[in-house]
Amino acid sequence: MSKLVELPLELVTEILKWLNWRDILYARSACRYLSEATKVRNIWVHLVNEHVLANPHPPRFERPIEAYSSQELEHLLFLWKSADRGLEASTLYPSRERTFVGVKTGYGMRTGNGPYGASDKLIHLIKGGRWLLVVEQTGAVSCYDLDAETISGVRLIPDQMEFTNSSRVLMTLDYATHSPILEFTIALSLQDAALWEEPSTSIRYRRTVQIWRVGVALDDIRHAVGLTATFLASFPHRPEILGVMSLSLLGPMIAFTSITYEKKYAFVVDWTQANGNSLEYPWRVVQRTMSQGYIHLLPGSRLLVTSSDSFSLCDYSITPETTSLPDSPHYSFPVIWQVKGYTCRKGSGCFLTKNTARIVLGSKSSLITVSFNNSFVSHELPDIVPLPPGPSPLFYAQTFLGHKYIIAMDMSGYMTIMSYTSPGFATPGNPTDVFRKCTLFNIPAACEPHLDEDSGRIVYVIEQRKWGVVDHTQFAVLDFAIVFKQ
Repeated sequence: MSKLVELPLELVTEILKWLNWRDILYARSACRYLSEATKVRNIWVHLVNEHVLANPHPPRFERPIEAYSSQELEHLLFLWKSADRGLEASTLYPSRERTFVGVKTGYGMRTGNGPYGASDKLIHLIKGGRWLLVVEQTGAVSCYDLDAETISGVRLIPDQMEFTNSSRVLMTLDYATHSPILEFTIALSLQDAALWEEPSTSIRYRRTVQIWRVGVALDDIRHAVGLTATFLASFPHRPEILGVMSLSLLGPMIAFTSITYEKKYAFVVDWTQANGNSLEYPWRVVQRTMSQGYIHLLPGSRLLVTSSDSFSLCDYSITPETTSLPDSPHYSFPVIWQVKGYTCRKGSGCFLTKNTARIVLGSKSSLITVSFNNSFVSHELPDIVPLPPGPSPLFYAQTFLGHKYIIAMDMSGYMTIMSYTSPGFATPGNPTDVFRKCTLFNIPAACEPHLDEDSGRIVYVIEQRKWGVVDHTQFAVLDFAIVFKQ
């Protein structure tokens, strides 16, 4: 019998409405009919499309919807609907929990315990929750299928440089939002020399940006069996760039914050123009920033830049392209607006609707939501809402910042899930039901949480290092969607 009879009552009611049943009182005959009705693919296509259209940040299909069977569409809808139910339950407990061993992540901006902790720039849970990407210190990218019965890694991108203690790599993604199926672009910033090493003194000196296009590999019966990566472009970092701290990618534009000889700046480069070996490509020096800042490219030639005590929205199209740094240390950068008095060392993606852009910014101890007009460039200051303070000064140190949920991990054995729709979460209040805790058994070794909100899947790192450096990373996978309950 179909899972339909196991669905929540409101979902069954939706199906019955669409089928235009005149008499729901005949429950037994209706259930028998519905068991057969699940074989009618058009019903599930309608319900899946309805769910996608009603979602401001809709889930993505791995492959064309025409390639999904009726049973696969039924599973997708049940997964999406039951994921919210599992994540919003008053008593949080995963439906399924697994662990697996993957490659050792590279060195990036550390978020784990100690100097060999995980990096928030090197682990990405791809939208949909099936694929996990992990970057090594050599620039290699491995892909893990989290839907597989036995989770193992496949090299998506091979080694791009030799392993050294000075090697650094950062990765960022840009989803092809106008594509009907899963497709995205990867940007890698590679560095195989320490910050203080000059090109003339390091025979292995290399600081490079690479761009790769990633799509889904289908087998003969149009089932997704893996990801494929195609190299698109590369260009060298200019000699002024000593180290890169953060990346953002949007279409042909890449932005990064960097240490230079004099200051720390945010730059924007058109990678389609910079592609090649020349060091004379143009860039835009958009803003001064800090070492552990945050940047995010937005549509409409806008860039959000954070600093040690402020954050700004810039229109980089009015910043002239150049091949040098600003002449004067007191050079004034134009901004659309600037807000002072906030330390923003981390940030979420930018969640866009037709009229509004919303982003979460903050530090280890506090978070704010920042909302501003998305329909046109406005100099009006954004709306800022402080989120509830955590129970400890470092409560937000290990966080995932999503569209609907925030995940925080602490050192006392708990993972806390907070919903933006919880009472008081939209205001500075702090009601007790905002913080819903889930007990973990591998804290304080847990760090770097990632959540796919559509599938209700959480992945986090279990630190392995105790007295030495290990050559692997262990991951935990938690599924909160009710579909995985045994």
